[in-house]
Amino acid sequence: MISRRWSRLYLVGIDVSKYKHNGFIATEGGVRFSEFVFQNSQEGFQVFLKQLQALDPHQEIRIGLESTGHYGMNLKQFIAASGYTYLEFNPNKTHQFSKAMSLRRSKTDKVDARVISNLLGIVDYKTLQSSFYHINELKQLVRDRDDIMTNRSKTLNRLTNLIDITFPEYKPFFRNNWGVTALFILKKYHSSVRIAKWTTRDYEQIKSVSMGKMTYPRFNNLRALAAKTVGVRSEIYDQRIQRVILDYEYSDASLQEIDARITELFEHAPSKLRSLPGMGPVMAATIYAEVGNFHLFPSATKLIAYCGYDVSVEQSGLSEHHGKMVKHGPPLLRKAVWTYAFQSLRFIPALHDYYLRKKSEGKHHKVALAAVCRKLIRIIHHIETNQEPFDALSIKQ
Repeated sequence: MISRRWSRLYLVGIDVSKYKHNGFIATEGGVRFSEFVFQNSQEGFQVFLKQLQALDPHQEIRIGLESTGHYGMNLKQFIAASGYTYLEFNPNKTHQFSKAMSLRRSKTDKVDARVISNLLGIVDYKTLQSSFYHINELKQLVRDRDDIMTNRSKTLNRLTNLIDITFPEYKPFFRNNWGVTALFILKKYHSSVRIAKWTTRDYEQIKSVSMGKMTYPRFNNLRALAAKTVGVRSEIYDQRIQRVILDYEYSDASLQEIDARITELFEHAPSKLRSLPGMGPVMAATIYAEVGNFHLFPSATKLIAYCGYDVSVEQSGLSEHHGKMVKHGPPLLRKAVWTYAFQSLRFIPALHDYYLRKKSEGKHHKVALAAVCRKLIRIIHHIETNQEPFDALSIKQ
């Protein structure tokens, strides 16, 4: 056991696996302080916590582990909840570091824990450490939200297909939009037969639901369309429409609940994304959660590549060809950046002018918008790594 008074910091390396984790604690000089194994359970986590509590609390404690997907999620949350920070390493980085440090081809859990401990001594831990332990929950929530959004869109497509059969004039009457009024009428009256029998009392209720947008002439027009529709009259189809509407309402209620939870969690995140004009809490949370630690990307160029907006390059001899976007990285992150980039044209003059300049150069709309995405990612990288609010005047044209 090494005397604590000679240790200015402790390097805690953890090799994560499915059922157990190997730990290795060394001093700043690389001298072994402790080596242990603990289970992936509450009892095991307490064993790990006792190892940390045995260290001198006046000295810095650095904890590192490999990024191993969901296997380390519970441990990371436990570390953060216990008041410590941690740093995740790319497994390929630890492998290359291990090869550089030794000529021996030995890879075991004990060796990996020691390698991570050694690696902690040479990286910029203060910049790269993770302390916001809700990040994994936030990432799961935004991905669940995207799944619900996709399912809700499919539900509306199913509803459209059924209405095309039973009342094909209905959706064009509402300009092909499924708004509150259109859904309310279908849920309450079920079929074109009942819509054709509307009375003045029905008009008053529909007018109230539509906030006055359903005028009496439009009410009469829809009633007339229902009376002479060419749609199929079928009780089976009418019942299916009701079930689809219930599915839609369930998805819509789930979205409201999950949006509230995302907003609540994101309020604790050390992020400046909300300072971007027109950036809502859910959009900001999606980008933040999918990127994770912005400091893991030393340059905006690397973040652009991670988001999938890098352009492929093919070079042979004196010829060089720039192809399509590589589209690597999380699809949800790429979609979120694309969606906000389109909105940002309304709120950020410099990006709007940049888009028009690309269009004037003969670029297609999508190519010009992809260029806006890359510029936007550079802005996001700057404000997040420097923790500076967005300043429209600082954007270079």
